[in-house]
Order: sequence, then C-alpha cells, then structure tokens
Amino acid sequence: MTAAHERLYLRTLHRLVAAGIPFGILGTFALRRHCPALPRRLVADCDLFLPPDPATLTALARQLQAGGWRVTLWEQPVTLPFQAADLTSKYYLRARQAGAVLDCSYENDYLSWPEFWAACQWHHGLPLLAPEAILHQKALVARPADRAVLRWWQQAVSS
Repeated sequence: MTAAHERLYLRTLHRLVAAGIPFGILGTFALRRHCPALPRRLVADCDLFLPPDPATLTALARQLQAGGWRVTLWEQPVTLPFQAADLTSKYYLRARQAGAVLDCSYENDYLSWPEFWAACQWHHGLPLLAPEAILHQKALVARPADRAVLRWWQQAVSS
C-alpha cells in the first residue's frame, strides 16, 4: 500500500461513517490503524465487513461510486439496487480506484455480522476489529501474507 492509497482509504472510510453506512474494518489495514509502525508494504488492500443486507450494500456501492470507485461483484460491474439473490454466496464486493482496492465482505466463514460488530472498537473515528481478533483470523486463514504479518507482529511484540 502506498501513502496515497492509505490517504484515499481513510478519506473514503470517513465518508462512509459520515453517510451512516454500518461497516467495520478488518485485516492488515485495520491492524495498521491500531499499530502505525506496521509497514505499509504488508498492507495489500483495505478490507471491510458489512451486514448482509441488500439496502446497506446498495447504499455502500452508491457512496463508493460517488467517490470515484469502480464497484464490481465477481469482477462484473454492479447493477443497483441489489436484490438478495444477486448477493447470496458471492461473499464480497470489490471497489477499485487508482490502484487501491477495497474488499467489502458481507459473508464471512469465521464471523457473523453481530459477532464481528461486537468485536469492533472505534479508533480515530473508524470502527476497527480488535487487534487480537485480527491476529486470530490471520492465524486461521494462514495465507503467506497473513503469516508475514504474524511474523512481523511477533517480532514487534518481542522487541
């Protein structure tokens, strides 16, 4: 993630909060908000989690499009408003702008929306999943990028 992408994400996220869109931030971007020493090079994108509600996801897509993001569902441009059948088992919307990627999940194999929201904390005006929950999810998924973040975190905590 570049510094420009980070600024774009932050502007966008604060606009979503101001618009009243219910969401929380998870993944490495959220971890970096909790711990700014986490290197940008370990942050690939910005991950959001939202309730699986077509009206909420339609409002999200409209806000993102108004901000210049290109929103897709399974790499296809979205047609609004969403219907429940459009979204079932598709897991997330993806938004792109100037090389930045927002993955907006509404289905999660590890957390339901109520469980997720209960584990979020407001930090500098943004709803972030708690660091312990992020690290736990990264350990469960254990992709190479997740393992790199976990190694960095372990070294940072040990220092």
